[in-house]
Amino acid sequence: MFHKILVAIDGSPASEKALATAVNLAARYQADLIAISVAEVPQVVGLVDEVEELRQSAEAQLREIGAAAVEYARSRGVAMRSVVMRGHATDAIVRYAESQGVNLIVLGQHGHSRISRFFLGSTTDRVSEHSPCSVMIVK
Repeated sequence: MFHKILVAIDGSPASEKALATAVNLAARYQADLIAISVAEVPQVVGLVDEVEELRQSAEAQLREIGAAAVEYARSRGVAMRSVVMRGHATDAIVRYAESQGVNLIVLGQHGHSRISRFFLGSTTDRVSEHSPCSVMIVK
């Protein structure tokens, strides 16, 4: 049923639940599994050097989260790769899913950005609206 699964992770408890679900699905369907994390542009714009330093720090943290996720999947007998993208989370997730021929995106109901979700709408809502494939929202 599912051949290529993309799971969005950010280190939040919701994304950990999404990861566990995606690993179980990948094992069940013998699907390729990819974890994606997105280093978003900071909401407050500072000096170019400051923004780049924040972005690099965020990417390093997301790479660590991705490495832990890969190890978690491996411990359950599932091969997974992890990618870190730059940009707006919704756009990056949807574009990556399209480019990789993903047929299921797994997301946690809420990630880290609860305040911005109130003002801008959640990444989960927007991905489900714009996704080229099925989306599973894990509560």
